[in-house]
Order: sequence, then C-alpha cells, then structure tokens
Amino acid sequence: MIPPAYDLRRCHWSEVERLCEKYHPYKSANAGAVYSFGVFEDGRIVAGYLWQPPTRGGATSTCPEAPHGVLSLSRMVAVPKAERTLNHVSKPLRRQMKLLIDRGRWPVLVTYSDEGQGHKGHAYKCSGWTPTTRSKAPTYTDDDGRRTSLYSNGDKKERGLTRGPDTTIQRWEHWICDRGDAAEYMKERGWRRERRPGVTWWSGNPAYRYTQQQDLFAE
Repeated sequence: MIPPAYDLRRCHWSEVERLCEKYHPYKSANAGAVYSFGVFEDGRIVAGYLWQPPTRGGATSTCPEAPHGVLSLSRMVAVPKAERTLNHVSKPLRRQMKLLIDRGRWPVLVTYSDEGQGHKGHAYKCSGWTPTTRSKAPTYTDDDGRRTSLYSNGDKKERGLTRGPDTTIQRWEHWICDRGDAAEYMKERGWRRERRPGVTWWSGNPAYRYTQQQDLFAE
C-alpha cells in the first residue's frame, strides 16, 4: 500500500480541542474522545478529528437496531489553507474511516454539517459519506460566545445560554454494512454486551460495556 503524503497519527484529544478553540466555528469541543487524530506538519498539528458516541437519541435515529454501534465525527477542524500544505482534509478523514477505526465495533458513522456556518459538507461527499436527514435546529451560545448544546449529560441547561438564530443541520452517514444489519455485523465480529461488575448508573440501573471475544478469531 502506498503511504499517504501527509502525517496522520493518533493524538491526545486536547490537541484537537485547542485547535477547535482557535479555528472551529463553534470555538469548542467536548472533552474526551474514542478516537482523536491529527495531521502534523513540522511537528505542528494542522488538522484534527474527534470521534465519540453521539447522544442516545441521535444514535437511535441513525441506527435503531444497534445504536451502540454508532460513532460520531464530532469535530473536524484545520488551520487556514495558507498555513498548511495539506490540500484536502477529506483524504485523512477517509483513511481513518477505512483503516484506523474499528468498523467491527463501529459499523455506522454519523456526522453533521451546519449550513448556518456555510458548511455544505463537501469534505464528507469527497470521503464517501451519504447525506440523509436535514432539519431546522435552534442555536445557543454560552457566556464566552461559544456554540453549545442546550443539553449536557442528558440534563437541560437552564442558565448561562443565549438563544441564537435557527440553523439547518444536514446529517451524513457512512455504513460498513447494509442498513438493518449492524447488530448482526457486530455480533459476527465478536462484540458482545456484558455487565460491568459492581458498576451502576446514577439511576441505579446496572452498567454495561461491549467487549470483543478474541477466541472467535484464534487459529
């Protein structure tokens, strides 16, 4: 396989967060990520990508049969073109989707483009995503002027947010399997839901996690 012309690597999510604070239209990023990648030039990060599970509602509407198999590209950001030699942020994105993300664990990818920010999703088209639902949505900013959600960890924020104009959000999806087959696809690759011993949620319900049965692939 011919190596890429860019230096794409795993990085700490905070490196991408700092890039978002400076260059992303929302000026922020959620703490933590399942995957965080950066493109580096001369030791400096010039493009960043954060992947994390979407909200439960977003995951269920995207893949009702296996919401636990949905992973969201929550942030994609880059320095201005004049400050980098990387021409297309879509090429590193496509490489992540094809080679660096465990698609057995995450058969469905989802992301969104905010038309109110002038984002038409060109990079997603170039990297193989499919546009699906398109809807109006309200916008909110915090006291520091950063775009934020009305909800955090399932709770509604009552104070400190300013309502802005509505925007149009386009959802994009990428499936590694046929629609309706995500749960079976995960199962065939050894992923199982199991109880986390001694761990419960604040509601008192038991906590679960997904683990891969490696013995299915042993010779």
